[in-house]
Amino acid sequence: MGLKLLEIEHELSGAGASEALKRFDSVLAALDERIAGRLAAGLGPDEYARAVRLKEANLIARKILRLAVKEGNGSLSGSTGVNNNN
Repeated sequence: MGLKLLEIEHELSGAGASEALKRFDSVLAALDERIAGRLAAGLGPDEYARAVRLKEANLIARKILRLAVKEGNGSLSGSTGVNNNN
């Protein structure tokens, strides 16, 4: 049984990869703004910790998207080279 590409992988590897990256990144940027707004508004300790983890995961997702397009293969599998020390 071979690997099946996800729809996002098809979009990021096709002729419209740059536009797809912009569209997906826009969604993630909006999510980042909402999370930042919640953090700024003040949250309880548990909710704050969850929001920080979501913000970190969102950043990683944005990096993976850029890497997939930069490598020109659209693949989201394998080594991402994401550095969490930013």
